[in-house]
Amino acid sequence: MKASGHPPGVTYFDAHLHRQDDDLDRCLGPHPVFPDVVAQVTNGTHPSDWRAVQEVEGDAQLRVLKAYGVHPWQVDDLPEDWDRQLENLLRRGAVSVGEIGLDQWIKVRDERLQIAVFERQLEIASRLNLPPTLHCLRAWGLLLDCLRAGPVLKKGFLVHGFGGSREVMYQLLDLGGYVSFSAYLADPKRHRMRESARACPGDRILAETDAPDMVPPADVCQFPLQGSKGQRLHHPSDIRTAYAVLAELRGEPLQDFARSVESNFVRLFGPLD
Repeated sequence: MKASGHPPGVTYFDAHLHRQDDDLDRCLGPHPVFPDVVAQVTNGTHPSDWRAVQEVEGDAQLRVLKAYGVHPWQVDDLPEDWDRQLENLLRRGAVSVGEIGLDQWIKVRDERLQIAVFERQLEIASRLNLPPTLHCLRAWGLLLDCLRAGPVLKKGFLVHGFGGSREVMYQLLDLGGYVSFSAYLADPKRHRMRESARACPGDRILAETDAPDMVPPADVCQFPLQGSKGQRLHHPSDIRTAYAVLAELRGEPLQDFARSVESNFVRLFGPLD
């Protein structure tokens, strides 16, 4: 599947990426330009990168929105007051508690600690009325149990890089969730992800890059990027590729898909004022 051209007037909203990543920062330089990208939500994953998230800047055309959280891969060796630090940062204009979640894919893990840290962050999200941004790998049943038993999330939540089944997706939507997809699903082998993207209701779908991660197939990348060790990185400008691939997969005109994503983005994260 090839990403199509860029029609005039289409603007882009990236629901999830990591602009603070050191390698990405080195490759992009101090003043990167992302054509027609209006907003990006850059997500922290651990107290060690929260300051770097704070320091990511936008410009007159681009709003960089901030999210802070503890990723399930990062729950070990947290400072004793990590949750107080997190809440203080979130009160300074963050739009999401994230990236947080559950992961049963990693072989070495403390599952009880993952759950405890996740549930604590859901409590903070509920109290501050912020939507959490969720990571989940091979833990869909556990995630659904935690969400059903957890506090009310009035603004909903986002499951980023959704890779679950269509049936799991519908259960998440019933709980008030949104799901986002990247151009990673341009890979025709991503059958389940592609099926879910096709089936997602138009008022619950978002687009993301997860840059520098989840690199799309090389043949659809419009903005190839190479890291310091020669590895391929996901360029934030390839949010354009995500839109094009998703619109084509869903059989929608790109302009119509872009309007739906913008509406969903603002409803979840708030107006860009």
